This record gives sequence, structure tokens and C-alpha cells, in this order.
Amino acid sequence: MLLTGLSLVFPVVMVLAMVADFRTFEIPNFLPLVLVLGYPLAALSAGFSWQQILWAAGLGGLTLVAAIVMFALGVMGGGDGKLLAAAALWTGREQILEFLLITALAGGVLTVALLLYRRLPLASHLAGIAALRQMHAKKRDIPYAIAIGGAGLIIYPHLPILNG
Repeated sequence: MLLTGLSLVFPVVMVLAMVADFRTFEIPNFLPLVLVLGYPLAALSAGFSWQQILWAAGLGGLTLVAAIVMFALGVMGGGDGKLLAAAALWTGREQILEFLLITALAGGVLTVALLLYRRLPLASHLAGIAALRQMHAKKRDIPYAIAIGGAGLIIYPHLPILNG
């Protein structure tokens, strides 16, 4: 029962991050923090050893380093990088490549869709919706948490804590 409750942390945070990034182009810092703090509890509840938990932490740390490099290059936002690294903890080495591949593909589709959306004039009935108006106006920003969260939700049933 405890594991079931703790395992729901991951999809709930993914959805909240997607909504926040869509609405404000920002991911609240507490969301990746919830993933980082919740992972050891969920992993211990699933019967993982400290060694397995530390390997997952190493994977998350490596992902964070890559995200920092991408942030420095202007390729990824800081909140996106923190969310990606925190999610990597949960995916483990079993699902990390699938998670990153789905994130990249979803991010590509999202970017192309936004580029097309921003090239067209904003329809008057959409202009009344603040999030859509902002999405149209921010020509360089991409709410990448939508791609990260979508990938997280796709791989969620295969997370090691649910199948370990």
C-alpha cells in the first residue's frame, strides 16, 4: 500500500510540471525536489538495496551534468534540466534510454508544432485564453516539460520500482 502511494508521486509530478510549464513557461523548483526526495522512499518500499538507490542517484547526477551543459549552450532551460535529472532517478538504467528517446521525439514534435502555431496569426477565439496567447507570443521558449512529462507518463508502467 505504501509503495502504491509513493509510486504515484512520479506521474503526479509529471502532470503538474507539464501544466505549470504550459501555463507559465516555468517549472516550480519544488516539483523536481519532490521527485528527488520521494525516490529513496519509493525505492526502499520496493525492496531496493542502498546500492541500487545510489546507482540511480549516479544516473540522475550524470543526467544533471548533461542538462547543465545543455543549459549553458542555451539548448535547455534550467527547470527542464532539473526535471529531467530528477525523473532519471526513477527510470533507472532499465528505462533511461527509452525515456530520453521518447522525450527527444516528443520534444521535436512539440517544437515543430509550436513553430507552426507561432507562424500563423492567432485566432481571435484563442486570443482570449492567456496560456495560448502567451504560447504564441514567446517566440523562443519551448515548454519542454510537456515532452519530459509525456515521456515519463509513457514509461511509468515500466518503472523499476513498479516491476522490481
